[in-house]
Amino acid sequence: MRKIGYLQLDPTNAVARSHLLVLFSRLGAYDVAKLERLLATRKLYEYSAAIVLADEYPLHLACMRHFPHFFRGGYPATIERWLADNATLRKSIVAQLDERGPLPSREIVDVSERAWRSTGWTNDRNVTRMLEMLWLKGEVLVHGRQGAQRLWALPERVLSPVEPLPLDEVERRVALRSLRGLGVATGQQVREEPFVGGPFYGLGEVVRELEGVEPVKVEGQKGTWYAHRDDLKLLDKVEPEPYTTLLSPFDPLIRNRKRTQTLWDFDFRLEIYSPKEKRWGFFVLPILHGNDLVGRIDPTMDRKAGVLRINKIKWEPGASNDVPLEATVGRLAEFLGAERVKWPRSNRRP
Repeated sequence: MRKIGYLQLDPTNAVARSHLLVLFSRLGAYDVAKLERLLATRKLYEYSAAIVLADEYPLHLACMRHFPHFFRGGYPATIERWLADNATLRKSIVAQLDERGPLPSREIVDVSERAWRSTGWTNDRNVTRMLEMLWLKGEVLVHGRQGAQRLWALPERVLSPVEPLPLDEVERRVALRSLRGLGVATGQQVREEPFVGGPFYGLGEVVRELEGVEPVKVEGQKGTWYAHRDDLKLLDKVEPEPYTTLLSPFDPLIRNRKRTQTLWDFDFRLEIYSPKEKRWGFFVLPILHGNDLVGRIDPTMDRKAGVLRINKIKWEPGASNDVPLEATVGRLAEFLGAERVKWPRSNRRP
């Protein structure tokens, strides 16, 4: 988690929840209970659709204090006006959580005076919208879950009180964390890397000034890239045998689709929201072999039958013919508890 920085949460469960797959890609089959223990003991916590490090709470709190001005998902003036119009609901939620919390949203009484209007699923979901805004403001936090339902509580019942860091210090730490997570990046890529509660639009400039960060040239790429000198030392080590793994479409390594295209010439997009007739696959997992993205698979976990179904496989031009895909998929099947793997009729090697 310290190396990755965050695990994006997404409800899609065609194979497994994305945050579990991100860890599997790096660890292989692991004990998910360890992750749950880190959440239960508050080494990690949920914030803004991600699992994040509790150590970074002072950074998040600095952003929370400036919500909604750092918010990507709407217009600050519209949000502030809705919050002001529903001051009664805001106070009521805090009072209910103080008296009865932790609570799921469905158990919180709606005393809103102006409904939240949208063309999507959030329309008239007043308690849920207020909770999520108070979450981004740091006035409530996720205490835990009942199944998929979040349990809301006052912050002091989740994490120990801390003081927010000054914004200039937050900028430096976020820029360094983002760069170290990427390994090597341009200033623009550092700027585009998500920080929970951000964004900071000047990070591309900040990264040049960080101690230990050096400008580098990347073979085959234009412009100046940056890397930390401790990461550059890794280039002097003997390269191990290529490790092969599968990546969630939400994996931080490939989250930035432009960067993925630039570094690997790998055209990849999230297809789960595309109409069925327009997508290659639903929850597509790129195949990482050593330093190369060599292909993609379209899997589905049939939990009732205990079968991991590989619906389709597509190899990139020039992909190595010694990619151990069967063994790699076998590790995924073991992790998922599948009794067997069902391969497509056409399983042509590159």
